Parts: sequence; C-alpha cells; structure tokens
Amino acid sequence: MPVVFAFLLFFPLFLFANTEFEQIFDDHTAVMLLIEPKSGKIIKANQAAADFYGYSSQALQSKTIQEINLFTAEQVAEERENAHRQKRNYFIFRHQTAAGDIKTVEVYSIPIEFHGATLLYSVIKDISTQRQYQSEIWQYQKNLEQMVDSQVAIIKTKNNKIHVIYIAGLVVLIVLALFLTYLLRITRKAQKYSTKLSQIVEQSPSAIITTDLQGYIDYQNKHSESALFRKLSSSKQSLFDELRNLTQRSDEFDNAISTNTPWVDRINLGHEHHWLHVHLYPLINNQQKKDGYVLILNDISKQKQDEKQLRLTSTVFRTANEAVMICDKNSKIQAVNEAFTEITGYSSDEVLNKTPDILSSNLQTEPFYANMQHQLDENNQWQGEICNRRKNGELYYEWLSITALRDNNGEIDAFVALFSDITKRKKAENKIYQQANFDSLTGLANRNLFSDRFEQALNKAQRENSFLALLFIDLDGFKHVNDTLGHSQGDTLLQQTATRLSETLRKSDTISRLGGDEFAVLIASDNNQFKVDRVAHKIQAAIATPYQLNNAQGFVSASIGITTYPNDGQDVETLMRKADSAMYKAKAKGKNNFQFFTAEMDEKAQKRRTLESELRTAIDNQQFFIDYQPIFDAKHNVIYACEALVRWHHPTKGLVSPDHFIELAEEIGVIANIGDFVLENACITAAKWQDEYENAPGISVNISTVQFQRDDFIATIKNAIEVSGLPSNKLILEITESLLIENDKKTIAQLTMLANLGVKIAIDDFGTGYSSLSYLKKFPVHKLKIDRSFIKDIEHNAESQALTKAIIAMSKSLKLEVIAEGVELNAQMHWLTASDCSLIQGYWFAKPVDALTIKELLTEHNS
Repeated sequence: MPVVFAFLLFFPLFLFANTEFEQIFDDHTAVMLLIEPKSGKIIKANQAAADFYGYSSQALQSKTIQEINLFTAEQVAEERENAHRQKRNYFIFRHQTAAGDIKTVEVYSIPIEFHGATLLYSVIKDISTQRQYQSEIWQYQKNLEQMVDSQVAIIKTKNNKIHVIYIAGLVVLIVLALFLTYLLRITRKAQKYSTKLSQIVEQSPSAIITTDLQGYIDYQNKHSESALFRKLSSSKQSLFDELRNLTQRSDEFDNAISTNTPWVDRINLGHEHHWLHVHLYPLINNQQKKDGYVLILNDISKQKQDEKQLRLTSTVFRTANEAVMICDKNSKIQAVNEAFTEITGYSSDEVLNKTPDILSSNLQTEPFYANMQHQLDENNQWQGEICNRRKNGELYYEWLSITALRDNNGEIDAFVALFSDITKRKKAENKIYQQANFDSLTGLANRNLFSDRFEQALNKAQRENSFLALLFIDLDGFKHVNDTLGHSQGDTLLQQTATRLSETLRKSDTISRLGGDEFAVLIASDNNQFKVDRVAHKIQAAIATPYQLNNAQGFVSASIGITTYPNDGQDVETLMRKADSAMYKAKAKGKNNFQFFTAEMDEKAQKRRTLESELRTAIDNQQFFIDYQPIFDAKHNVIYACEALVRWHHPTKGLVSPDHFIELAEEIGVIANIGDFVLENACITAAKWQDEYENAPGISVNISTVQFQRDDFIATIKNAIEVSGLPSNKLILEITESLLIENDKKTIAQLTMLANLGVKIAIDDFGTGYSSLSYLKKFPVHKLKIDRSFIKDIEHNAESQALTKAIIAMSKSLKLEVIAEGVELNAQMHWLTASDCSLIQGYWFAKPVDALTIKELLTEHNS
C-alpha cells in the first residue's frame, strides 16, 4: 500500500518523538494497528482502522487480532510459509468487519519500539476493492533522512565539544562516552528501519514516483519501470503534462497542483484494456513547505474488466428469460432474478435465506434427489426435468440446470441454478402423445399404440414361452344406429362400449379402438382356450345389453374373431390379419358370435386381399364399363329413364358382379373414383340420346355417401353436365336414406344446390332404412324407389301390399314420383299399375344391357 510506505519512512523519528508519531498514527487515513506480538492484543488502532472495521477505536483496542482475522493458527502459519516461499513482504488474510463483511487484505508488519515496548506495527490494505492506496511513504522517508542527517551533525558537534573539554575531567568524558554510545545505538536502529522501509517501497506492488515541483522525476521504484507504467516513468517531459493529456479532469488536476491538495483519478493509457489508478499528493518538508510530489500508480485494468463483466453479468442476471437462483453452500437462496418471480410467483424478499424446498411439489422421489446430489459431487453439474409448485399452488414443469461453484480448496462455495418453464411444451408433448397413441373419442389405445404394445407383449411371450390371445371385435348393427339416430348418438354408443370393455376386462389386458366400430383386445394368459371362450362370452354379453342414448335405446351385438400365439402366427401382422379373417367369418355366420381362426378363413382373407389389389388395378387400367337398365313408364309405354350400373370386366376372371366389389370399394376408399367414372360416362351417353330421340329418357346415377360428402361434389356434377351437354333436368341422382339422416347443414346445402341446378334427387331402396316423412318434407327430394324386398311377393303378400300402397299414397300426397324396383312378374306389374304406380324397373321389362342394346330399346319405345 503506497501511502503506508511513505508513512513508514518517518519511523526513525519515532524513537525521539512518540507524541508526533501518535498524532500521525491517529490522523492518518491508512489502516494501522499496533499489536502485542505474543498475545495478539490490539494495543492501538487509528481512526482509519475504526472506520474500516466498523468498530470504535476503544472497541478495537479491546480485541485481539485473532478475533478479526478469520484464518486459524494453522492457516496463518501456512500463509507465512507461502509469503516466505514467494518472497513476499506482506501477508494475505481474511478480516471480518463489525457488519459481518469479509475483506481480503494485504498486511505489512514490522516490529517497533513504542513507549519502551516492542510492538508489531501493521498496515492493512484492502485488496478486495482496490480502493485503498499507499500512504504518503515518500514524504515520511524524506523527512526521516533529514532527521538522520540532523542527528549525525549533532554527534559531530558533541565530539568537538568532547575534544575541547577533554581536560575538564574524566567524569565528563565518561558521561560523554556513554552519551555517544547511546547516540550510536539510535543511529544504527534508524539505519536498520530505513533499510527495511526502502526494501518495502522497492518491492511494493504499486509504482511509486517522486518529482520535483515542476513534475520532473527524481526517484522511482522498480515496479514503475515495468511496461505498463513506462509511458509515464520514462517520460522526458514533466509528468504533469503527461497527466493533463491522459486525464479527462484536467481542471481538477490543475486545481490540486495550485492548492497543494491530493488528486486522484482513473486514466486510460490509450488502450481500452489498460487502466491506471493515479494518486498524486504534495510532499511537505519540516518548514511546512512543498518540496515535491509523490505519484502512486496502480494497475486497475483487471478491476475495470471485472467491473465491466460484473455489469454485463448483472444485466444478464436481471433481464434473462431463464430464471436464475443463487444459493450458498447450505442451499440457502441468496439471489433470484425477475424471471424467477415471473415463473414461480415468489418475490425476492419471500425466498431469500430459504431453501429451494419452498418450490417442492413432493412429486420427486428420494432416489431422484440422491442422484442429483451425486452428479453435483462428481461433476459439479446436474440438469434435467423437474416438477415444482408455484406460489399459487399450481404445478409446473421446468428444465433445471445446477452448477456447483468451488473455492480454491475444492470445497463447494455456492450453487447457481438456471431453469425455464416448460409446462406449455410438456402439455403440448402430452397432447401430441395422446393424439398419436389414444383414440380421441373413447380414450382407448389407438391402432398405433396397440401395435406397439402388441409387439412388446409378443416379444415377452416369446422370451417366456407364454400364450397370447387377440380378439377382433366388430359391432353388429352399429351402422343402423348411426343411420337412424345420427352420428352423435353413434359416438355415444362407442364411448359406452369402451367403458363396458374396460369394466369387463382386467387392467392387464390391452383394449384398443382400431377405427369405426372395430375394437381389439389383447389377453395374456396360460394356454387355455376355454378361458378365452369365457372372456369372449363376457364381452358379447356386455355389448349386447341395450345402450341408453338420448331419448332412445341402441341395440348392437359383437362379432368377434380370435387368434392365438403361438398357434396362429409368430408376428403381429400375421396375427392381426388372421383375427380380422376370423371376425368376418363370425359375421358371415349370422353375427353376434365369435370364431377362432382356421386355415379356411386365411384362404378367404387372402382372396379378399387379392381382390382389393385387382380392384385398384382395374381403376388404373379402366377395366370398368356401364350397363343400362330401363325404368319403364307402363302408363305411356315409353322408357322414362335408364339407371347406369357399373360393371367390371376382369382380364382373367371375366365379368365380376358388383356384389363382389362395391362393398369392398367403399371399405378401401375407391368408390368415389368408380362413381366419378360412372357419372361422367353416363352423362355423355344420355346427352347423345337427347339428340337422337324426340322423347329422350333421363339418366339415373347412384351416388355413394363418400362421393356426396366430398367438398368438390357439386363442382363435379356441374362439370359432368357442362362437358356432356346433358340438360340438368335429365340427370337423376340416387342417394340412400342414411345420407338424409345426417340432417346436417352441408347435406341440406348440397341438395339445395343440386335442386337449383335442376338435377332430380331420388331416394333409393326406400322403406328399408329409417323412413321419415320429416326428411321427405325438409329435403328437395323428387322421387322414391320402392325397394325390391316389398315387390318380390307383392302379388300374394298382404303385408307387402299394404306397405307399398302406403308408400304410393304418401308419395302422391307429397307430389313425389314412385318407381318400383325388382319387378319380374306380370302379376307384380299389374298390381302396381292398378295401385297407380306406373314407373317399373326390373327383369319384367328388361335386364341391364349395354349401350348398344339400350339404343335398340329406345328406338322401339321412344322414337
């Protein structure tokens, strides 16, 4: 500490003027203590020490240095050895103030004689803040040298007097000899202390320079010759000029020079990383006149960088989006940032000196925290996902990263925790997982999750040589519930079915909704077919119980196909395919039963898969063509319209009946492709009829539900009419009753647009579904086609006759045209015409024929 060195230069005078020393000691701004070496008792402390430690001078003088120094005796001894080994002339200790602050200090100590006692004179430098500087060493050293010279002159004078009065007597000589001996001892001590103090100045970590009154250098210590200070210490001009160029406070500098007051500043040496702390003050001689200046320079480049880094760190700490929590080694929270408050709801005041347990949700286990502590002990870091609780009690998820900070001894000194709120991401992940793996309607595992669990169960069964049973469940009659009660009630029935399955089966069994009205169950048990039988019977009984829906009851049953591992297959795909075949076998046997897989079923399933592949090929290769069946007007003896019927000519199997492929086309989603083909070609053919026949018939085309519900359906109809040139009133679209049951806005809108185009709407197979006068009145329907099931025995079945007459009468009252399908006998035709139904379709008049043959019939009846 440079100020200390200057002060220590005055020590040779202490032996003469303890009073002056005490005044300087008390008034000096450097922290100074006089300590009894053996006991460590503080004998005297100046006011600067009282200010620094926060005690009064009296309180300090009642303490020992051990009460202030935090080092143990062993640590003090170790530091002495370090200083000796490093050739340092000072010690580094940790001192505690009255406020509890811990200061890192450099301590410079020498023994002195004070009031007849040998004491340890200590000067303390606070190196934790770099705020204290060297005392005015050079002023005291110069005065000390002047005092030594004065003493030497006195000795010479005394010696001269001794020669003069030598003859005065032996007694005087002895007295003088003793006095000279005394003076010699004083001189030697002064020289000893001067040497020590000079060494301290030379070894000082500060650059110390003295100048004359004009600022020219007359002394500088070794440290001032280092590269950092060389710009000043090697200057040929006045240091005052150099300082004026470097400082931004030149006015204050000039004022300090003119008023003989100290001047302190921080200057930059032309590079942003090189900074000096400058302390300039005048040297006053014994005549109280200014004799020169002392310049003390300290390198504060690192301090400036640290301050900048601290500002940046503080800014990042305050403004970071991530929450930051700093804890001491005992896990007591010492600081948090604003993001912490935003995430947790706790303010800084609410958590300081508390542990992070205040955030605990108690959802993490002891092993979890044990692993966390192990990672911190071994790697000084841990990161992971954790669930905590906000101040308002709400649970939240965070991604937490903890770093353990260690001191020079390797002991944990603090913990820094950073975390971000990932609750929204977790919820999104859970939602995505839920959507990807669970059926949104029933909450059961979907096909994806079921396949994964099936694969795991199969691997386990293979390892343990155990048994698995797979049950494919299809609801019989579900389509009827959907068609008659609506899709919302169908959804309710599916939800209740999922609940019944869950209540019927064990928690260890896996239940899945594969899609539509298909469910699957995976059962792990011993190889016992009878147990599987009992489970299948329980499922059937549960599903067959009536369903309580809104204002109605729903009735369905279950057709179940069963396969087992290892009997029926070794992999998931094979077992699921065979269970599907067994389920179709159960349906073929009258539904509401279960069937175990057999080889015969596999053969039929293989044929179905082959047919599916061939059907897709037929669409690509245009293997379809159209036959036409006339709708005959018996009253006027003309062909009223022709129904376009699709046919498939297989390259090897020949003609394939629509009964074999229409249902499959609906299942695999290609019915719309076939429907579009029929619509376009039928319209083109019918348009040609309009040019060839004066009384040309209309064309009737079947529209599937899938086709009708497409967003581009109306555009497709318009395009077919425009491309073909067919008058719109000559196009009849046949739809099923199930389409009208939906009663949704889209159905109403599309039927209305069709009616506005002039297209006619016919209800096909009327009487077999949920026939209702309400939808006949509500929707723009023009024609009803009585299902063939009413016509086949109408000539002798009174019930069929009564129902048919009712349909005819209802149609007439609603001004709808009626067409009878499946008329094959004269008796049927005569009964219908007698009942005022003259539009006849069936083998009685003509079978479906190709386009060439239909032209012959049109020529005969419509020319």
